[in-house]
Amino acid sequence: MSPTSVLPDWLETAFEALERGDIDGWMSIYDADAVHEFPFVPDGSPTRLTGRDAIAAYMQRLPTFIRFGSLSDVHVREVGDELIVEATGHHHRISDGAPRDISYVWFITRRAGKVTLIRDYMNPLQLERIASS
Repeated sequence: MSPTSVLPDWLETAFEALERGDIDGWMSIYDADAVHEFPFVPDGSPTRLTGRDAIAAYMQRLPTFIRFGSLSDVHVREVGDELIVEATGHHHRISDGAPRDISYVWFITRRAGKVTLIRDYMNPLQLERIASS
């Protein structure tokens, strides 16, 4: 498992969709029964979204307070259908355009070319500061 700084094409395309605000484009990576987990979230926030519809409902609200931007410091480790991605997202808060960086670590599992599980170790406090400001 040699690390690389290049995202796989399918994931790069999905992130490009997020940058355009195209949530449906991002959602195209998920299997119908996919699970998206958030192991570290504040009380009252969802820790697990089950199914593409639940994930899409969560994702649809994000563009109301964040404009997704580029990723830097990308480190990818891929073995078979499993992927670990570390990156920093350079985003902007919708309310005032202020830049906001978010550190990410994702553990991604795929089957038949679709994401079945993402464990999203994003710092939820960074996202809260974007949403509440």
